[in-house]
Order: sequence, then structure tokens, then C-alpha cells
Amino acid sequence: MSSQLPKLAPRPFGEVPLAAGKVNPKEHTEREWEAQRGVIEHLYIGENRRLVDTMTIMTSKYGFAATEQMYKKRLKKWNLRKRAYRTTSENAVASTAASASDNAGSSKSGAEVLRQTPDRMLQQPACTTIARTTKLGPYAGLELVLDSVRSWSLCKLESRGVAPDPMVRYLANPNQPPIQDSRTMYRTFELVFDLWHHGKGQLAGMAARRAFYSLEFVLTADHPDLVWHILDTVYDMVDRGHIQLLGMFLTHARELSTRRLPQEHPLVKILQELTKCDYQTRLGRERVCHLLRSAWLQNVDILSDHIGSPAPTHLWLYEQLIWDGRTSLRRDCELAKRRETMVAALAGLHQLADVDPRVSKLDRLRIMALMLEYTQMDLGDRQKAEELAVNLLNQTSLNREASRSDARFHAYARKMLARLQEHEQDWVRAEENLRYAVEKREAAHGTGSDLRVIRDMWVLAGYYQRTGRGGAASQIVDDAISRAEQYLSQGEAECT
Repeated sequence: MSSQLPKLAPRPFGEVPLAAGKVNPKEHTEREWEAQRGVIEHLYIGENRRLVDTMTIMTSKYGFAATEQMYKKRLKKWNLRKRAYRTTSENAVASTAASASDNAGSSKSGAEVLRQTPDRMLQQPACTTIARTTKLGPYAGLELVLDSVRSWSLCKLESRGVAPDPMVRYLANPNQPPIQDSRTMYRTFELVFDLWHHGKGQLAGMAARRAFYSLEFVLTADHPDLVWHILDTVYDMVDRGHIQLLGMFLTHARELSTRRLPQEHPLVKILQELTKCDYQTRLGRERVCHLLRSAWLQNVDILSDHIGSPAPTHLWLYEQLIWDGRTSLRRDCELAKRRETMVAALAGLHQLADVDPRVSKLDRLRIMALMLEYTQMDLGDRQKAEELAVNLLNQTSLNREASRSDARFHAYARKMLARLQEHEQDWVRAEENLRYAVEKREAAHGTGSDLRVIRDMWVLAGYYQRTGRGGAASQIVDDAISRAEQYLSQGEAECT
């Protein structure tokens, strides 16, 4: 590609990263609630909206922010309930008051966003049709984004084809274009932020060009993760205050998607609306973060209704919720509340993988890693997590010649063990496992200067910093930057 993108410019003097954008719920007076009652009743009852969407509109359009628990108490006091009814069509729609859930928010951005776990689910339109959008003046775009996300998720769930793990193809030739893995594109933008943080603006610009270049190929793979890794990227740029880079990304992504995807594709509509948003004011950025967070929590509800798929054809569903669940956009979505359902579903997949010869070893490793991630990071069950991590290590043993996928999951298990050992203040074994993780990541990618090797080195440096070994941390950071320069220099020719 002949790069027509401007180089990543330094942030103008005096501009600082966006502070944690936060929608601040508060205790409203009786008069304030009564003043909004008509609007709330119209949205929630009259237009039959989900509570999470009602709250989003009330916050964005009317500046009326309250927690879900506050809404629940108020709806009960007003005796506002959705009544069950049947339409003349074959689709029956049963609605009751949504069940209560605690607030969920991005711990990184501090944006407190509200969600619900509905005990109703409307029968959805065919995947070729975007759900009904009610126009709300300048806030119609909010509805369009939410509806487009809903359409995307349902289309992918209705698909009977197997969505292959994009990492498989990437690991086969990790340094060969085209890279169609959207997760790798997202990780490349993370490298941009890391290098910028360490004062390496020129290298950050090179990383940005590489990420922009990969986007062209990412759009050719209509994987279920595509939309979400792009929205992860947008959220991070807003959250970190990289508004200039965000403008370039949205313009580039919109133009590419318009040329390469059908006009009715959900991603095209989402990017068109995001391009119109206000990123220059704090309030505008808060609204974007709130919108994206609402879209993700809606997706969690949709996917959660499909947990327990009897075959690993929808492994991407679990990876979207669990494996990628630590991004700023997706974290803290209360998956632990679905413990019984999730544990049973993952255990069922694991049992099926053990007895069904059609399930590949790679998919077995993916399932084991999902069980470990959910147990350790969502449930906080350290004892069970240690058992699962050791099992994963045994399945990817160093005592025999391992594939790149084996090495990939071995590195992951080492990092998870290191987390547990750091918590137990077992400093020696924690350091040992983090160093092993870097070595196995090198084996997985066939080089010491790969994107994910560098990422694991940041983890090692962070460990040294937390344990008071600043000198060792600085050495690892310098080594990682040197490897990043080598990695980006190798790819620079591809982007010109």
C-alpha cells in the first residue's frame, strides 16, 4: 500500500491525556424524578425499550444520570411494569421488569456505566435486517449504533459456519502479510500507546502506520471479533486522549469499510455514526465512552443467552466474553454473576473435546485456556486456577517438541501462574515463570522481536517495578523498545 496517511504527529503542547471520563449518577430529589417521569415512562413503557437503553438516552440527551438500583426503586414506586402480551404474529414476546444488577464500569477509564440483565429477549429480526430505530434528533445515532451492534451479534450467532481462530493462520506465518487477525491489529495499537508512554514518538508513529495497514486486510475477514476489536480501539483512543490519532483511524476505517463492505453492513453504519460524534469536548468524549460501553453490555446480554452451545463452533463467543474481556471497554461486565451457566458450559465443551475426535488439539487448548481465564480473572478462585494452569502446562509440556500453538498456550499458563505466585509473594517463582513466558512466546512466534513477545516483556517490566526493582525494570523496557524498533523496521517496507 502506498501510504497516504499523515505521520503520527506529537500531541500539541499543553494537551494532556483525557482524564477518566465519568458519568456521575447521583441521588435525585423527588421533584427531579417527577420532572423526568413522563420521559422515562414514554421510553421504557411507551416505546418498550430495555432499561439499559432508557438510562443511556436519559443520560446522553437529558443529562439525567442515576444508577440502575435507583431506577429500579423508582419504577417500583411508580408501579411501572411491562405487561406480557402477544402479537398477531407467531412471535411471542414476554416482558417483565428487568432483574437488578450492580453498576459495571471500566476500571481504567473510570466511566461508570449502567447495565442490566434482562429476563426478556425480543424475537430478533433476520440477520440481514437492521432492528427498528426510533429517531431522537441528534441522538438517533446512538440508537443506530446499538441496533447495528445487536444486528452484528445476532447474525454471527445465527451463522452455522465455524469461525476459525484467526490466530492459527497468524501463527503459521506471524511476520507475513496479509494479517487478517483483528486482535493483532488491536494489539498493534496497544503498542502505539506503550511506545508513546515511553517517549518514543517516532516508533509510535511507525506502529500506527503498521496498524492502519493491517486494517485493510482485517476488513476482508468477516470474523465475529471484527467489530469489537475496532470498537476496543476507538474506546482506547478516546480514553487515553489520542484524539488526533482517533480522527485518522475513524476516517481511514470508514473509507475502507465503505469501499469493501455492503452498505447495510453493521460496521459501515457504526463507523459513520462514530465519525459524527463530538470528540473535542469532555462531555462529547464521555458520551462516546458511555455509548460504546452500553453497546458492549448489550452484547454481553445477547451472547450470554447463547452460553451452553453444544459444540465448539461458537468458541469465539466465549473468547469475546472471557479471553478479550480485559480491554478497557469490556472489563468488569460481571461475568461472575453467570458462574453456574458459564462453568457448566465450559465443562461441557471440555468433556466433548476429550471424547470427540473431530475436536482439534488447538480447540482443546483454547477451551482449557478459557476455563483458566474465567476461573482466575472473573471468579477469583485461585486454588482452582492453579490446578487449571498446571494442567495446561502439562498439555503443552516442554519435554517434547511443541507446536507454535503449544508454545503460545504454555506462555499464557506461565503468566497466569506468575500472577498467583505474586499474590502469594513467591517472588522467585513468579519471576521465573514470567521469564519462561517470554521464552515460550519467542518460540511461538519464531522470533524475539514479535508484537506479543514485546507485550510480555512489558508485563515482566511491570512486575519488576511493582517489586521495587526499578533498575531491572528499566533494562527490560529498554530491551523491549529495541525489539519493537526491530519489529517495526521489518514491517515498514510493507506499509510504503
